[in-house]
Amino acid sequence: MPDSPSFHRTFATGQTARSAFTLVELLVVVAIIGILIGMLLPAVQQVREAARRIKCANHVKQQSLAMLGYESAHGKFPPGFSFPDGLLWTGYILPYLEQGNVYKGIDKTNPWHGRDGQTGNTAAMGQVFEMFQCPSSNVPTLQFDPLAQTDRSPSCYLACASGLNNRESGAHPWCGMDDDEGFDESDGIFFLGSQTEISDIFDGSSNTVLLGESLPDQDLFGIDYSGNKQKVDHWCVGSSEVGRYGNISSGEISECLGSTACPINSIKIEDSPINDKELSFGSNHPGGVNMAFADGHVRFVSEDVSKAAWEAAGTRDWGEFSRID
Repeated sequence: MPDSPSFHRTFATGQTARSAFTLVELLVVVAIIGILIGMLLPAVQQVREAARRIKCANHVKQQSLAMLGYESAHGKFPPGFSFPDGLLWTGYILPYLEQGNVYKGIDKTNPWHGRDGQTGNTAAMGQVFEMFQCPSSNVPTLQFDPLAQTDRSPSCYLACASGLNNRESGAHPWCGMDDDEGFDESDGIFFLGSQTEISDIFDGSSNTVLLGESLPDQDLFGIDYSGNKQKVDHWCVGSSEVGRYGNISSGEISECLGSTACPINSIKIEDSPINDKELSFGSNHPGGVNMAFADGHVRFVSEDVSKAAWEAAGTRDWGEFSRID
């Protein structure tokens, strides 16, 4: 039977009309998606930072256990740094961080720089150690040091030399000194040639800071108490910059040691002295810093901790009158 006009009309009217999004509807959908992404991004960033903070705390824990491993083997904690070989505490604990081969390759009679055509211990200085770099710090794994004339591995962690002294320049005594020039040795666990035993920590090992986070920044300069231009640099393993200058037993100790006499995150306080920026503990974690104590436990300390409690935590035998809760 031939198609009739009525058949075609019936077929056409039986189709369901398909309509597309209007421009307004499309813009509304895009706006809603943008709002949802904007709401989710901070949560994602918080989760990522929480993961970085946990990883950093694990680094601090590894270092504290290595310190205690060294103490168990030698009956004392390692020196903060030694002279004249320039080995830092981070170098001393390498065998307890499964880095024994790097430690064995260090020649204590060689310089810690690449100047004058000398290779010295540049291989050890240029070794990248993940456990000495905080994932939130944003520092490069290797960075050229103009003073050493070689690539070095920056460190995001300092051992504690004092709770009372915030100077490594100007009038003496300086943080990190041993008992020289008529001054007492530094009041923390670590200093030049230190051989601190657990029994020397009269304030209690659970109350006394062993080590913690600090932010290096080679681009941040300032004039110290001696009138010299300084930068905020922290390094691993060894250094030619720390040591004995004349009869004074400290120099550039902020390359490896810090002090709780400096407020947490002083590096972020614009008008704080350069010595405070160099010697302070700090981090890019919101609100505080990961710290290890002499009994091996790790705690996140708020940057709002009281001055008295923070100073007391850095000393080994001052007498605790205020504790970090």
